[in-house]
Amino acid sequence: MYARVITVTAFAATLAAPAVAAARDPIVPLSDIHRGMTCTARTVVQGTEITSFGVEVLDVVNDIDGSGPRILVRVTGDAVAGSGIASGFSGSPVYCAGRDGAIGNAGAVSATVGQYGNDVGLVTPIQRMLGLAVKPPSGARAATKAERASARAVATPLMISGLSPALAKLAEESSRAHGRTLVAAPVGPLASFAPQPLVPGASMGAAYSTGALALSAIGTVTYRDGNAIWGFGHQFDGVGRRSLPLQDAYVFTVIDNPLDTSESTSYKLAAPGHTLGTLSNDASSAVVGSVGERAPTTPVTVTVRDRDRGKTVRQRTEVADETAVGDPLGYGLLPTVAPLAVAQAVTTAFDGATARETGRLCLRVTVRGQRTPLRFCNRYVVNGSDTSGVPALALAMGGDVTTALSAIDTARYAALDVTKVDADISFERGLALATILDAKGPSTVRRGGTARVKLRLREDRGPLRTISVALRIPRDAPLGERTLRLSGRSLDGADGGDGTTIVLDLGGGSGEDGSSGSGALSYGQVRSGFESAQRYDGLTAKIDKTRWRAFRDDAMRIDGRGTLSVTVVRG
Repeated sequence: MYARVITVTAFAATLAAPAVAAARDPIVPLSDIHRGMTCTARTVVQGTEITSFGVEVLDVVNDIDGSGPRILVRVTGDAVAGSGIASGFSGSPVYCAGRDGAIGNAGAVSATVGQYGNDVGLVTPIQRMLGLAVKPPSGARAATKAERASARAVATPLMISGLSPALAKLAEESSRAHGRTLVAAPVGPLASFAPQPLVPGASMGAAYSTGALALSAIGTVTYRDGNAIWGFGHQFDGVGRRSLPLQDAYVFTVIDNPLDTSESTSYKLAAPGHTLGTLSNDASSAVVGSVGERAPTTPVTVTVRDRDRGKTVRQRTEVADETAVGDPLGYGLLPTVAPLAVAQAVTTAFDGATARETGRLCLRVTVRGQRTPLRFCNRYVVNGSDTSGVPALALAMGGDVTTALSAIDTARYAALDVTKVDADISFERGLALATILDAKGPSTVRRGGTARVKLRLREDRGPLRTISVALRIPRDAPLGERTLRLSGRSLDGADGGDGTTIVLDLGGGSGEDGSSGSGALSYGQVRSGFESAQRYDGLTAKIDKTRWRAFRDDAMRIDGRGTLSVTVVRG
């Protein structure tokens, strides 16, 4: 996200879907398709204008991967020169002449075969996408072993817009490690574009989030019947019933890569645009949605105050809420998207971050049916010199947000519906830190009594100072001659100090092994798990094995250690 907080997707709620003709295209059944036919396909390769390219039918293959017959084709024309069938072309409708000579929709470009140049691919028959019976022509042959091995769905990478380059790089690496391709794209064209009619050949998006941080899979509309939309020609996540924002999109260009490997292929560089309806079905051969009513979302509002410059950044992201359809992915999207939204808002507010940073995060989460919101606050003092250009505070805070929201998401006793997430953040440059040099106090302390200890401190790159700390001696402190130890908390790491980092895991699972078997069995356990993200960062006192929280300075973190030899007597 950049300094401009509101992106084009933020206006989605006020936009009406563009009016289009409700008449559906005629279809050409697979039984009419044969080798040697020349057809035409439609897609967008720049902006929002639909472009045509040629399609030559090479054969009809009876079965590829157990999903039924496909049409083997070669694509030609300026729109595919250099790139071949690129990611984002999936769903491109193919129009052929049927036996009666009438032009109709025969299906959608949906797969490639791993061939150099990327101009040979597969088309999913339109009947299969519409849930109709598919009858292949009498001459259809069985797929060869090589064809079955090489065919794969045209990739549908997730386009993410609103991230700084450095944070986008980290997100791309994390996503790739979890088996998902993520491509960072610009927020949108310099000038806002009008809502586009979702007609065959137009770009469409299935969104995980919209607003300041937009995360969406971009493909092509294949078929429209009234307000009903079919696209992609293959699954998105393949989980059936969905509730995701359905969008139009803007294509900047097609990035050419003729190798077509599993790691790298041609793709459309595109940004999601306006929310126009709801994607409601994610089936094996198509995604299906409708223009009109919007899918429910959860607002994530992040407010960041720069105490040095007196400036405030406020960003709002809407995250798809699929609670009502049973979280078909097996997990919610909040623990992935919200930490990135927090990290990006901090990055935006810093606008170039020093390694030495001090900040505070208060996270407030409202859960439907619960009278009291979940809440925690943490102070962070970090010296992050190896965070690849991302403020260390951004990563530390994002990691804690992941921990807190995962406690809600993995609850096993009920499906908890989060209605609002608010993150209130402030920061300053430099380390609000002092180190204990020595400690002085009474030689005798009483159980249950108070002992006043003086600590001599050195402020980070600052003066010496002495503070007086009133220590409450526990009633169960061991008697006799003992050592009283005072310990502070050292600097936080970029992971918040508990090993948790921002993870973009859209491939499944909440636990390290991909399971959520350790989820809470009561709301009390949810609250406990959520609040585990909160850490005490004051002084801890210890006599033998007796340990307690001793003192916390609101102005600065205290680290280091001090010791006193004391005699503990009865109170």
